[in-house]
Amino acid sequence: MSRFSGVDERSQRRLRPASEGMAALVDDVPLLVRMLAGNPVTGAFVFSCLDTADTCALRQLHPVVAGAVAGVPWVDTATPVVDVVRWRAALPGAVGARLVKDHPFSDAVVTALAGITALDLCNCRGVTDDVLLHLPASLRTLNVCGCDSLTARASFAHLSALVSLDCSDKVVCEGTAHLPPSLHELNVNTGPSARYRFRPPLPRGIAGPLTHLTKLRVLRAVGGARYDALTSLPLSLEKLDVSSCGGLTAAASFTHLRALQTLHAAGSDLCDAALTTLPLSLVYLDVRVCNRLTPAAVLPPLPALRVLDVSGTAVGDALVGSLPAGLEELHMMMCSSVTAGATLDHVRALRALYSTAFAPAVVAACRARGCAVPVIGALRGHNHHVFALAVLADGRLASGDSNGEVRLWDADVAEAGGDATAVLETGSSLTALAALPDGRLAIGTGSYCATDTDDSTDDDGWVEVWNVTSRTQVATLPCDSPVSALVVLADGRLAAGCGDGRVVVAGVGARVAVTAVLKGHSRGVNALAVLPDGALASGSTDGTVRVWDVGRKVCVAVLGHPVCQPRYGVHPALVGSLAVLADRRLACGTQGGEVALWDVGSCTRVGTLTGRGLAALPDGRLISELQSRGVIQLWDTRADVVAASSRAAGSVPMTALAHSLVGIGSLVLLPDGRFAFSRDFSCELLLLEMPPPTIYE
Repeated sequence: MSRFSGVDERSQRRLRPASEGMAALVDDVPLLVRMLAGNPVTGAFVFSCLDTADTCALRQLHPVVAGAVAGVPWVDTATPVVDVVRWRAALPGAVGARLVKDHPFSDAVVTALAGITALDLCNCRGVTDDVLLHLPASLRTLNVCGCDSLTARASFAHLSALVSLDCSDKVVCEGTAHLPPSLHELNVNTGPSARYRFRPPLPRGIAGPLTHLTKLRVLRAVGGARYDALTSLPLSLEKLDVSSCGGLTAAASFTHLRALQTLHAAGSDLCDAALTTLPLSLVYLDVRVCNRLTPAAVLPPLPALRVLDVSGTAVGDALVGSLPAGLEELHMMMCSSVTAGATLDHVRALRALYSTAFAPAVVAACRARGCAVPVIGALRGHNHHVFALAVLADGRLASGDSNGEVRLWDADVAEAGGDATAVLETGSSLTALAALPDGRLAIGTGSYCATDTDDSTDDDGWVEVWNVTSRTQVATLPCDSPVSALVVLADGRLAAGCGDGRVVVAGVGARVAVTAVLKGHSRGVNALAVLPDGALASGSTDGTVRVWDVGRKVCVAVLGHPVCQPRYGVHPALVGSLAVLADRRLACGTQGGEVALWDVGSCTRVGTLTGRGLAALPDGRLISELQSRGVIQLWDTRADVVAASSRAAGSVPMTALAHSLVGIGSLVLLPDGRFAFSRDFSCELLLLEMPPPTIYE
């Protein structure tokens, strides 16, 4: 085990305290053993930082340590247990576990689980109705999400101490009468989840009343509320999630839920009438993309409401006028029914505004009162989805859409929502942009496929070079597959990432001429980045990042590991974005929403963050998007800041900078320090203002 591979030499020294007139006494207990087993303060702290996998090596250090480990009440539901009987013999004090999905069940297994309080059986195929009946009554937390062998007859009633239950994705959640009244938290989601991104919502949900659950505080029923009214919900509810539910008719009412503080109803059938029944206790309300809300929708008096998200709805000036004075955070992205006459003067407590719906004067007034408005403007004019962005040598912003139209924008008109200064009609299927040092613009074209296997491309790609002043195409380079990434090298040459796994390097003088073809990736190249030493990094759907010495035309390093054929065209390890940090580390964003930080010189992974769609700031910070949620995250990846912050060891300070409703398509840093970004399936661009770096003392 890496953390405790052995006992430090100094820790093994025998302590020889001497006293006058007495022989030295020898203490045979090593200092490490004293810390882990003999000191209840330091030992408990160290154990709290470990998981049960670490105990295998710990128990070999010393019999005293083994005894201390056995007595720890381990609650580790992250490390899968492959043999419950052996696990119990090694850790008799453990009270929490997660079983591997193919773990068998027997009398010995049930006996080994006696006394356990937290059990994760997610996706365990061996969990049946009968197995449930033999689970220990001591259970307080149970997860049977995705246990396909359970039926509607399954019962949890005998688990009288159960406080938290997750039975998502199963017909078992229909049997509400079999739920114990001790429950405080219930998860019965039946809608699509991250695990089943391509699976349609299940036609199952809550089919019975929940009034007997008088202690229930949290109910998550995403896609699973089938009743026409909400009268069967217990009065004790404080947090309710009915997102994507289609059963919220005009008769639905929340009036009786007087303790409700948080309501998530995004994408549901919530209508104007149901909105007026919200209780006075509500603090947080999310009704994004509720298509039945109209410009006539208004809020009832909600004196406690602090956060409201109505993005992607048809609400208008009437709802703006009904906003409570105490509201602190407002999300109104893509609300086209709000007019220039809407004002926020009555919302004096507003501290954060995420919206492009209000007139510039309204936004300026909010800022004057100390309200943060990170999204400061929108650029409109495209009629198709914007795919790529680039900043030209003269500072103008270039944006290209799926129909091959490229618009050029002066950055100083963005806040006022001005028009583009020029439009290039390429007539191509545009996929990537890159600004050349001489002021010209390189455009990558061709079809793009998520899997990018050799046989998945539809058309050949091209690299086109345009003179933006004359708006004419001046050179082209044919490719054998779609071009999905472009970058300008340190020597001025252009590198193009292709759908067949090649990286084509070309000179871009009066004509475009290939000077090198870099081969090594087994699938398409999605991202390119130039490292400080001039090397080229390429990220691919094969799950790896290759580092190239372009001059010698050789791969000098491979970061990551190749992946198998992705299922449904998606694999969490597929590399989708790259960014070079100020301290020369390379950030690599994957399709699964994980950002790996690499020390390229040593080929060592030195950190992990979350997100995708990366962009680096010159001061060392990093921007990413929380996967598919449109939340822009700002990470303070400066090494000295991470060391100086008061966060847990190894963590990186992060700020949720803005919410754009839909996923981020492309990000680019403007010369004045602001960011421009496009959004998935959107024709407009948004401008984002960066906060100054945090100073830690």
